[in-house]
Amino acid sequence: MMPTTLPLRTRLAAAFMVLNLGWLPAWALPRGDHELKIDGEVVTLRANRAPLRDILADFVRAGIAVRADPDIDSRVSGSVRQMPIDRALEEILSPYGYALIWSVVPGPLGDLERLEEIQVFRRDGPRQLEPFQPETNFRITRGPLPGSPEFVADEILITVAPGTDINAFRAWLSQIGGSVIGSVPELGIYRIRLPPNTNVLALIDQLAGNPIISRAEPNYAYRLPNGQPETVAASGGERSGASRATEGVPPVAVLDSGLRALSELDGLVVGRFDAIQPERRLDDRAGHGTQMALIASGAIPPGGVAGDNVGVPIVAIRAFDDNGYTSSYTMMRAIQQAATEGARVVNMSWGTETPSAFLESAMRQAQARGLLVVASAGNEPNGRPVYPAAYPGVISVSALQSDGTPWPRSNHGDTVTVAAPGTARFPIGHEGPPGSYAGTSIASAYVSRTLALYLAQNPKADARRARQALLSAASPPPTGAVRYGSGSVDDAAMNRLLRQP
Repeated sequence: MMPTTLPLRTRLAAAFMVLNLGWLPAWALPRGDHELKIDGEVVTLRANRAPLRDILADFVRAGIAVRADPDIDSRVSGSVRQMPIDRALEEILSPYGYALIWSVVPGPLGDLERLEEIQVFRRDGPRQLEPFQPETNFRITRGPLPGSPEFVADEILITVAPGTDINAFRAWLSQIGGSVIGSVPELGIYRIRLPPNTNVLALIDQLAGNPIISRAEPNYAYRLPNGQPETVAASGGERSGASRATEGVPPVAVLDSGLRALSELDGLVVGRFDAIQPERRLDDRAGHGTQMALIASGAIPPGGVAGDNVGVPIVAIRAFDDNGYTSSYTMMRAIQQAATEGARVVNMSWGTETPSAFLESAMRQAQARGLLVVASAGNEPNGRPVYPAAYPGVISVSALQSDGTPWPRSNHGDTVTVAAPGTARFPIGHEGPPGSYAGTSIASAYVSRTLALYLAQNPKADARRARQALLSAASPPPTGAVRYGSGSVDDAAMNRLLRQP
């Protein structure tokens, strides 16, 4: 299909507004550029031969799913300003057909309406819709001070004060130009989209005394750990013989970068979910999530561990986008899905030094629902707390080499619970080729598998009992290892754990 320019029928009206309101015209933009502002359910756009797909990507980043005909390849020129979203889309998408899917966001104040999905299709043929997948799902920024935490631009997370009236809440949203684009109903948390270039940190400071808002936080952004290829080949890494999920073993939810189709995982994956774009077919362009699934399932044992043929079922949840980013909201959504899928162990092989009160509340709720949460202690040996591993009740795991000695780059500290094997050979890479890798990510996934095997033998054990059983079975810490937790989860510890009643 040849690219075409889609003129906006409101161009003359927009030009009139330029003259009267001092708004820069579309032709003032560089060729191929655009600016889109979504203010509640009102849209402002100016575009100078901008690819339609670039404009649709902005809607996705604003929390609105898009499904479009894959042949759409047009350019948009012109301007609309402060126009209701349905009328604006009529201008932007002409001559294509479109449909809007509206839904409600549940929460403590009741149901709030929101635009959930835009469908774009050719009028002259059958509708062939595919989920629109922008290259980046999160627009990341940070505060002005050096070392400030990263967060998603133009978004905040909030909880409302008890007794808040829904009409007062709507009035507050209108005042700040915000709209609700998601929620975690179980925690009473709303995700709010703000006008472009909002000073999020200043707004949060202003909300400190607001009688409607109980708590406000940036929607913090987190990164996958860097790939840690090993220059010396790790022992182990051969397929263990686990070719299917073993009956009676509870699932481990792997909250990571997704999952690739590998023969090693055939018969081991019992659930799939994309917490970023639920309509998207699950894949894993980063590779890290697939590596963790191989360890947690038992398809590949880490270095220094004797393999077995016990397959642990895996629920693969994509929580990080293709650039290796996630957010507090996405991770909370992933945790809720893990519980819905029936997982009893949640593996989180990532970490940040930025704590979030909202994410901590999600951890507490998961534990209250009986889930064991396991997380990596971090790949920088600085002794500082890393979250989610350092949240209360989370099992924080540092890494060992295949000979049982501490991995030199593993974090340590008072928040570490146990150490575990952290090297393996993989048929898939992460920021590197297939081969030998090391890190606390691997150690965390292995402990998650270990706990699932204990729960299979002790199905009535609650999370507290399983945690205590793990600690009591652990082998003494490696000689000279300081602040590496209560002990090592090696083969001997595994045998003791699985003999416990």
